[in-house]
Amino acid sequence: MKPFWTLVRKNFHDVRWSLFLSSAALFGLGWLLVHVASLQETRIRQALTDGKGFNWVRQMGLDADPPSIEIMMAFWNHPFIILLVSIWAIGRGTNAVGAEIERGTLDMVMSRPVSRSTYLAAQVLTSTLGLLTIAAALAAGAYAATFYNILKSPPPFWLLMRPAFNLAALAFPMYGYGLFFSSLDIVRWRPLMIASVLTLAGFIARVIAVIPVFKESVWRPWAERASLFTLYNPVDAVSERSHYDYDVAVLLGVGSAFIALAFLAFSARDLPANA
Repeated sequence: MKPFWTLVRKNFHDVRWSLFLSSAALFGLGWLLVHVASLQETRIRQALTDGKGFNWVRQMGLDADPPSIEIMMAFWNHPFIILLVSIWAIGRGTNAVGAEIERGTLDMVMSRPVSRSTYLAAQVLTSTLGLLTIAAALAAGAYAATFYNILKSPPPFWLLMRPAFNLAALAFPMYGYGLFFSSLDIVRWRPLMIASVLTLAGFIARVIAVIPVFKESVWRPWAERASLFTLYNPVDAVSERSHYDYDVAVLLGVGSAFIALAFLAFSARDLPANA
């Protein structure tokens, strides 16, 4: 097991700055969004008191007189949050094999007493822990901000971790198919392009599916089912109407399937002479 943990330490050393900056950015954004939610909650309470706020609340996808955490979670669909986590996951997946071959560093690693499965398992563990760290940073920033902003019912940290884990699970399939395409290639740009196009297509499908003018379209249900982003709903993750367990299970299952395919592809492929 020593080569495995040595590789894990090496991988964390390689990603330390991207992991730190991504976590810091989401910690700060989590804090900022709680401040925005606090201001929004004050306006919602006032509007509901005046009898003018129900349509406004429904437009946010919330029930009448929503709890504080649902107002907070309405902002966790911010594209920057999804974009940052997606970029980190795709970058880690597409770097795992193709980029290492392209740089010629896989040759050095595989010349040691390290099996291909050990090498790939170290990559998967590092990236999975990295995704959890980034998502936890968002929850930690939001929780810290609850002590400095006025909320009617500040949520506990464990409840914030539910949508945070849903966010990490959303990025897991992206990492999975990025890793799979990388395990088949000898350069980084092709897996990166394919994974990015798939992710962007899924995001566009999700956006189109929620546009009101397409509500009655026959293809709308298909667009929703085709998009992984449909399975990320932070508001539902903290409410009683949640499909949280199903959504997370599907995301983890899809990601695990692609990772298993990556192991099979990497173990069976021929590596270039310099690798």
